[in-house]
Amino acid sequence: MKNNLVALRYSKALINFSETKKASKKVYEEMKVISKIFSQNKIALNLFSNPVISISKKKNLIFKFLKNTSQETVKLIDLLEKNKRLYMISDISVSYINLYKSKRGISNAKITTAVKLSKKLEIKIIEKLKNIHKGEIKILNIIDPKIIGGFIINFNGLQYDASVKNQFKLLKSQIVT
Repeated sequence: MKNNLVALRYSKALINFSETKKASKKVYEEMKVISKIFSQNKIALNLFSNPVISISKKKNLIFKFLKNTSQETVKLIDLLEKNKRLYMISDISVSYINLYKSKRGISNAKITTAVKLSKKLEIKIIEKLKNIHKGEIKILNIIDPKIIGGFIINFNGLQYDASVKNQFKLLKSQIVT
């Protein structure tokens, strides 16, 4: 919990600094890359939590993944190195992404379907969700054949389950009782 608060403080400072330098979009893209590295690569996560590996090697690894790194991100990484908190870069990147989206009114909708959504249906869903939320909506389509058909929408902390699997479960509970 303490690390999350520290990560939030670093990310708030970074977003304020990057906005004054008109580089918040570039930093946002870099933080997405960093976040993706750590969420998809357990080796990188283990490497950064390993105290035997030098901080300079960890720092060089980050710069390998980032192309044309912004001065704001370089300064963040240098500051984390100086404060011996480079291991927090993953948490800071996630926190920065959330702050950036929040400031710009960008929301994510996770839609679980049995098959991939068509672009036409995706647009219709976004239009319906815009009745609930004014702002940009990004859709993440999760494909799960176990729901058989229909969809499950997770949006702004709410869930709407219109899956066939859920309908069967409801029917079963009505028959049993």
